[in-house]
Amino acid sequence: MKGYQKPEYTALLTEINNALAEKTNAAVGDRIILRDAVCAYAAAEYARGTSLELVIQSVKDILGSAEQGANAATDELARQLVDWCREFHRGAYTGL
Repeated sequence: MKGYQKPEYTALLTEINNALAEKTNAAVGDRIILRDAVCAYAAAEYARGTSLELVIQSVKDILGSAEQGANAATDELARQLVDWCREFHRGAYTGL
C-alpha cells in the first residue's frame, strides 16, 4: 500500500479523476442537447398528427444514420428519449 501514497500516484489519480469528470460533464451536456432536439422533433411531429410509433421509428432512423452500425443500444436510446419527452410534456402531448 505504500506505493499508492507516492506523489506520482496521487497526481495520476487526480488527473484521471479530472479527465473522467470532464468527459462525464460533456456527455451529460450532449445528452441534454440531444434530448431537447428529440423533444422539439416529437412536438413538431405530434402537431402534424404523426403516431408515436412513427416518431420513435424516425428517431431510431436518425440516430442510426448518425452512428455507423446502429444496434439495439441506438433503438433503446431512441425509445428512452421519446419516453422522456412524453413524460416531461405529459399534459401537452397526449397523443405521443
